[in-house]
Amino acid sequence: MTTPPISPAATSAEIFNAFIERSWRSNAERQRAKGAEFVIGKREGVYIWDVEGKRRLIDCGVGGGVHGLGHRHPEVLKALQQALNDGRDTGLWSVPNSEYLKLQDQLAALAPKPSLNRSVITLCSTLSVDLATMFAFRVTKRRRMLAYRHGYHGHTGFAATVTGSPEEGVIDHYNLPGCATFLERFGGIAELDRLLTSEIAAFIIEPMDYETFRPASKDFFETAARLCAERGALFIIDETRTGLGRTGALWATEQYDVEPDMMITGKGLSGGLYPASAVLMRESIYEECMNQHRFAYISSLGGNEISCIVAAKVLDVASSPELLANVRRVAALLKQRLEAVCQRRPDMLTAVSSFGLAVSVEVASREIGRALYREIFAEGVFCHSVAEIDPPSLKLFPPLILSDAEATEIAEALDRAAHRVGRAVRPLAMNAV
Repeated sequence: MTTPPISPAATSAEIFNAFIERSWRSNAERQRAKGAEFVIGKREGVYIWDVEGKRRLIDCGVGGGVHGLGHRHPEVLKALQQALNDGRDTGLWSVPNSEYLKLQDQLAALAPKPSLNRSVITLCSTLSVDLATMFAFRVTKRRRMLAYRHGYHGHTGFAATVTGSPEEGVIDHYNLPGCATFLERFGGIAELDRLLTSEIAAFIIEPMDYETFRPASKDFFETAARLCAERGALFIIDETRTGLGRTGALWATEQYDVEPDMMITGKGLSGGLYPASAVLMRESIYEECMNQHRFAYISSLGGNEISCIVAAKVLDVASSPELLANVRRVAALLKQRLEAVCQRRPDMLTAVSSFGLAVSVEVASREIGRALYREIFAEGVFCHSVAEIDPPSLKLFPPLILSDAEATEIAEALDRAAHRVGRAVRPLAMNAV
């Protein structure tokens, strides 16, 4: 039977139904169950509209950082349009291009440590994690990785093997080789000391707990770097989410006294307009892995001219003092506004933690968190997620261009959502007595 084509005027519900019928059914069903039956139409800055043009949301998920500078940032969009108007395309992978060199030099100049002076440009963070893992295997001659159980590093290749989350991980689903050991508690120094054996090629870690958005303590992060150096394992920092200004510094790594062997950036490096990611590394690693084999890493599209031009403009914007100052100021304001809501709703909202504009509102239970996700969506805010580990939290990951007025709008939406959830919960509690 021939499947009818999707109409240009299809509604969000119709598109969801079509996905459920013949495409990625589980994703559409998951979003629908969360109360987020929404297909993006117009998008601009911090806002997204549905295809019907009737609903507007503040995007506080931004694809985990893809749209960190907001949707269709004018400077990044202009750089992409200019690249196309100049007659560029992706070029040929085998022919060097100057834009790749410019981006490499820019990454080296902006790296958190001068030793990270070489980079490989890829299309996405998953590929960068995949490549960093292969590099670690080659350099150390070991074949096991150490990662945090509830971190997130990707869904394919070696990146999938270091994503051990029971919720999002796919290791068992695909019967992947078990080449990773997992740290069960973020910040667990004694556990890290025990697990970092002579088998481990590298410890890959994000500067914050992916599930709770709580930042790594200086003691944990700096001890991890020291133990890796002492035991011959590489220390790989994945800044896919925390980098490019998210914490009020260009890199979260700047806030720790550590010198990683490799660092990954991506998602937001694309500007949400053209895929781009990078692995930064020490020169010795680069030389051994990239220049001791004629075809050490080939990507038909990785590091192409257009992606490098877009990424370079993203770095310009993300590293600007104006943007970083805005992140620090509006993050403090948003935390203050959310804490005021918590004080009014202590039965449901218990605390707020913030690592720049990675913000987590702790809630009384995961069930309340899921109810709040649904209700704040109805009030005009698209949240990142609800934490799958304790403490139960509603997670907000807004664009870095967020204004004071928009931060206030988010807090007011949470206040209204909490009021609605409270009205629904109270009769249930009374009936249970």
